[in-house]
Amino acid sequence: MHLVLSLAGGAFQSLARVSVGALAVALTLHVLKVAAEARSWHTIVRHAYPRAEITFGTTLGSFSGAIGANAILPARIGEALRLGIMRRRVPSSSTTTIATTIVLESAVEMIFGVAVVAIVLVAGRSPATAGTALAGLWPPSGLTVGLGVAGAAVAILVAVACRPRLRLLGRKMAQGASILRSPRVLVCGVLGWKLVAWALRLAAVYCFLVAFHLHAGFWAVLLVVATQSAVAVLPISPGNAGTQQAAFLVVLTGTGSLGAVLGFGVGMQAALMIVDLVIGGLALWFVAPRAGLARFFGRLRRFGRTSPSGGLQAARQAIRS
Repeated sequence: MHLVLSLAGGAFQSLARVSVGALAVALTLHVLKVAAEARSWHTIVRHAYPRAEITFGTTLGSFSGAIGANAILPARIGEALRLGIMRRRVPSSSTTTIATTIVLESAVEMIFGVAVVAIVLVAGRSPATAGTALAGLWPPSGLTVGLGVAGAAVAILVAVACRPRLRLLGRKMAQGASILRSPRVLVCGVLGWKLVAWALRLAAVYCFLVAFHLHAGFWAVLLVVATQSAVAVLPISPGNAGTQQAAFLVVLTGTGSLGAVLGFGVGMQAALMIVDLVIGGLALWFVAPRAGLARFFGRLRRFGRTSPSGGLQAARQAIRS
């Protein structure tokens, strides 16, 4: 109990002493980061639909709206909102193609996140230790091999039985990932903007650390970003609230008191959630019809109350709306 009270008191003091100027700079950098990420996805969508008149405002609005929804909804349900808006705003588009562009953009984002986590792991432990840990995974057990063979056989049977439908699905997915056949556009229009977004993200985290009076070295910034990327793998709670703060208490030991670290985790997430909700709400106001939004969130409420099969149908109707 004494430890809990001490942590709460330290966190409250950290929140009370926050530097407003540094916090404002951090939030400004975060908004610019969102715009850069949206620009990266905009390039993917435009390449998939070269004849459609897709403005950056539409892409930015749907992207920001999804971020705002993910701030208060678990399991990244906001991506369904992003898909639904773009499906309606892009003429003659398909759900599969738009979904493929979202998956591709998310995959590029994940690659950057994995790279940061790998840098932290390699720098924080000796290569010999890492090699020993990986060696324990090989050779695979007989059960693992058997399950892999059985899964491959089932996949082949399904592919043979559903060839016409899979061909159509494959064409739509190939259209969504068509930018992979244009390396120059991929590097300049997608990876380039992702690099800008990650530079802005690192700078924003640095300003957050300064705002909460923690040691703001480059290693501390990498630890924060790597932790955020690691906990985002399982988005159980909205914005990974709780798990992210607990992880910060472990990885940021030595940058300040435990109370100050907790205050940093809580304050940063609260500030980002408010900003994401504001920019997401404003974006949806301009790019999404009000009746469509009402149907979307109404069907999501049904999704939480229905059985798994009924919930899946409600989720599909929410995307179509």
